[in-house]
Amino acid sequence: MHWFYDPTFSAESSKVRVDEVQHFKSLRIREGEGLVVTDGRGGVFLCEAANPGTGEVRVQSLEHKAPETLQIQLIQGIAKGDRDELALQASVELGCTSVVAWQAEHSVSRWTGKEDKNRERWQQIAIGAMKQSRQAFLPEISGPLSTAALRPLGHGIILDPTAELSLAELDREFASYSIVVGPEGGISDSEIDQLKRAGFVSYRLGDAVMRTSTAGPAAIAALKTMRGLW
Repeated sequence: MHWFYDPTFSAESSKVRVDEVQHFKSLRIREGEGLVVTDGRGGVFLCEAANPGTGEVRVQSLEHKAPETLQIQLIQGIAKGDRDELALQASVELGCTSVVAWQAEHSVSRWTGKEDKNRERWQQIAIGAMKQSRQAFLPEISGPLSTAALRPLGHGIILDPTAELSLAELDREFASYSIVVGPEGGISDSEIDQLKRAGFVSYRLGDAVMRTSTAGPAAIAALKTMRGLW
């Protein structure tokens, strides 16, 4: 059953928003076909397509999902190409609850003058990942932030392949975690010092050095597994 996103949808709604109608067409939704609409805030509406061409639906039931008990924030270094976007997409599918774009020292790509455009692109990627993974909460996308502006949400984690502590040694009692992932050039020593002064702690993900597109999702998967959520 396909999922759709409409932040204005309610039990009294009879249509999905216009941009989702295009997805009706691309997915070849047929009259009478079952589908799900989420408002991105925990509302899950089971619907039946009444007129796929216009986005008309009939609401059949409503379920309110509870928020995640474990809040995971991804602080993703802006990277060239689509590597940061791949990290964003996978992290949302894996259940991160918020994402911060980080303009790191070694970020080749710069958002200067294009902040709103790029943030909206990340938002659309997050929406697609939320629908793909059939989740009812849309992660908040914020930034870009400088290193000086970063603060941990709960326990702060710096993914650093040279760290003394392994992620397996992580304190598992926190309700929230922030995971900092550097861009393709890594995190500079001065940035690590600055982040540690802000309350973050360095951890390594085993012995492998991962790409910026891989490290965040791997840490999220490991964290959720360690906490018994999977």
